[in-house]
Amino acid sequence: MSAPCPSAPPSPPPSHGPFATWRRVSLAFAGLSGATGVTMAALAAHLPGRMLAPNGREMMGRAVEMQIWHSLVLLVLAFAGRNVFRWVAPGFALGQVLFCVPVYLLALKGPAIGFIAPWGGSVLILSWLAMAMLAVRRST
Repeated sequence: MSAPCPSAPPSPPPSHGPFATWRRVSLAFAGLSGATGVTMAALAAHLPGRMLAPNGREMMGRAVEMQIWHSLVLLVLAFAGRNVFRWVAPGFALGQVLFCVPVYLLALKGPAIGFIAPWGGSVLILSWLAMAMLAVRRST
């Protein structure tokens, strides 16, 4: 009886395959972002009014909408199968953080860093435009 051949060590995941690093990171960020978005929605619905700034519930509601929609975008990008989208996924993640966190803090009477939110919105707009451009670009 011959000895079994030693198995080869597992190869690392392909950088452009379905489990590419950027896709795993995008999925992880989408999951965390979705969870925090639901948490913030619950806080907005249940916190006593004294803990919120004037119009705080409405501000949090808008931030939750942006967060959940852009979490879904990252989820879709990760499963889209187009490796070129690895260039826009970080912009969606960064823009989401730069927009939502200042709005949440403002609504919750936290540090006044609301001036950062327009930068986040701008990053999100640029990410949408970049995605559109990459989607119609010819492969070379």
